[in-house]
Amino acid sequence: MNRKVGLAAAGLCLAAAALLGLAAAGGLFAPGVRPDENGIYTAKGHWVEALGRADTDSAARFAEKLKALKADLLTGQNRAFYAIVPDKGYYLPGEVKPATDYAALFAAADGGLAGSGIEKIDLTGALALEDYYRTDSHWRQERLSAVLEALGGAMGFSVDLDDFDPVTVEGFIGAYGKYGANEPESLTYLVSGVTDAAVCDNYQYPDFTAVYDTARLSTDVPYDVFLSGASPLITIESPLAATDRELVVFRDSYASSLVPLLLGQYCRVTLVDIRYMVSGLVPQYLEFTDQDVLFLYSTYIVNQSAMLR
Repeated sequence: MNRKVGLAAAGLCLAAAALLGLAAAGGLFAPGVRPDENGIYTAKGHWVEALGRADTDSAARFAEKLKALKADLLTGQNRAFYAIVPDKGYYLPGEVKPATDYAALFAAADGGLAGSGIEKIDLTGALALEDYYRTDSHWRQERLSAVLEALGGAMGFSVDLDDFDPVTVEGFIGAYGKYGANEPESLTYLVSGVTDAAVCDNYQYPDFTAVYDTARLSTDVPYDVFLSGASPLITIESPLAATDRELVVFRDSYASSLVPLLLGQYCRVTLVDIRYMVSGLVPQYLEFTDQDVLFLYSTYIVNQSAMLR
């Protein structure tokens, strides 16, 4: 997600509320919640970025964007799916005011995509607060079994996390470290013969071809260990995949830690990030034939869909 835009928007919401005196009256946040001017708060041991009020118009535009991508790029042989990743606030009801009307946000997106031929995959029941890092917005790769089951049930694959070996790094502090999160936690990434054999062609970082970029663990964005972080376009060849199927993922940063787990099921996975690439340029780099296509975006993107180009 675009944190600069997201934090600024959330910060404006908090500033307006402060001007009304709600914060001083104790009516803005639940007891024990510690907000700051960037819309960051803590609850139940987690640092969280407030989503703010649900922008159903943005969710409707999100649906229109996905339908346009399908119409402009996909063929009749592509199978298309979409899944929305809830932010942590979804699993903290009652912890922050104004509360996000997640039901309205999802309904606007789902309603716009009804009858589009893009099949919905519901992830809300496949996750819990504990499946996210405490100091970061992202989900934990090693806790995605239920997500994989939901995706695989719709898309026709099966992934067993027992087929991977966990590599755990201690001392991880995620993106909220800059806002005061200072209690380290662990980060685990999952490796296998499949992930070791896979080769990444990364438009942003052409000299690095591995799935896991372990040098990123010592940077200020250690989550970028997964596929080296943000990039307009990444193509991963997986020579040890069990099938000759291909997958295209239109994505934000949540897909970075999910996609390595799919390399045993797809011989080629292409990740497209239209926050950084105008969608009209996609045909210059990618030919659509009969690939599976997954639109995977967090609620942060759905609520700020103008960033999709």
